[in-house]
Amino acid sequence: MTLAPGRVGGSMLTEALLCVDETASQIRPRWLTVRDEVWVRSLLDALDGQVGRTVDEAERTLSEIDLHGAPARAAAGMRVVLERRWKSVVVSAAPPRAVRQRAFEEAARPGVSTDQALVAAAAALGISPAEVIVSLYADRPGARRLVAAEQVPSPREAIELYHLALVQGLLFRSEAVEVRVREHVRAVVRFAKLKGLLCTFAASAEGTTIALSGPLSLFRHTTKYGHALGSFFPAVAATPGWSVDAELVLRGRRVHLVVSAGDPIAAAHALPRDADSTVERRFAREFRRLGSAWGLHRETAAVPAGGKVFFPDFTLRRGEDTVYLEIVGYYTPEYLRSKLNSLRRSGLTNLIVCIDEDLACDDGEIAAREVLRYRKRLDAAAVVTAAARIAARAP
Repeated sequence: MTLAPGRVGGSMLTEALLCVDETASQIRPRWLTVRDEVWVRSLLDALDGQVGRTVDEAERTLSEIDLHGAPARAAAGMRVVLERRWKSVVVSAAPPRAVRQRAFEEAARPGVSTDQALVAAAAALGISPAEVIVSLYADRPGARRLVAAEQVPSPREAIELYHLALVQGLLFRSEAVEVRVREHVRAVVRFAKLKGLLCTFAASAEGTTIALSGPLSLFRHTTKYGHALGSFFPAVAATPGWSVDAELVLRGRRVHLVVSAGDPIAAAHALPRDADSTVERRFAREFRRLGSAWGLHRETAAVPAGGKVFFPDFTLRRGEDTVYLEIVGYYTPEYLRSKLNSLRRSGLTNLIVCIDEDLACDDGEIAAREVLRYRKRLDAAAVVTAAARIAARAP
């Protein structure tokens, strides 16, 4: 087949590139097999052969490659996945903006021809006229030049990476997702919270279930949230015995997706490094500068909350008083109301929920004493005041 044109450096698989097998209401990703490694290797070689060329030149060459035996949609999707490995850089004898400025100034002089302007600009810049021509627009996306990939995957590894991207592309079109993890639960939960995902947790003998809202259930931030959900999935795939159930809207139809640890999906060598968000780091720093009687602790243990479990971001302690702090990323009023009602029913009242109003995914008001609003920066003094207020209400 002739490889469909794409764009070097692409990222998310579009809906048109998602290869699935469909039944009445369920889909399965169409996995590639060992037989596909032949054309995948040809594509890898072709991509590596574009090193040093401009992006536009590489596009023309790659669009003419004939990959015998390759399914058209899968090959185009594989190209999107692999092109991420080959970066492009600006290569010019002088900064393109400076070259343009000087060349245009020389060309604007009365009675000066194009050739004379190039010669004058070259002399002023200390480069040759030919280099002026090449450098003028070297920073255009299509004029940037490809550099060698830091690591070229094997055909088998490329297929697993493609499968990972295929599932991520499907989750981008989800309304609701249910993830089950049996091991490394705290690390996976921490990563979900770090990504700001709308999620609740429930524990059972089989493991922990994470119920997540999908991008299609939101009115705003759908693209950003979809990328956050997609980047969370590799953390799930890095654990043993995981599974994902998702409700999707694909090509105008509502369908159900099931994938699990038994599927041929690339798993990270390790779970993502535990880290705080920028908001959390800044808040913790400002909190400790206050020098209040409250101590701030990063909570790692799950807190039972009715039939579910709760993973607070921080715990504030002052003597016998304990207050939990939850920093919510993306949110909808319905999600927050449900969360607060569930915690109240479970008897967990010593809780502060902090929401960034810039990340609201739907309109609506939330009126609750437990909610602190902020915009990008969480006020540590306001948290201390709220904690003291909650402690004063405690029996």
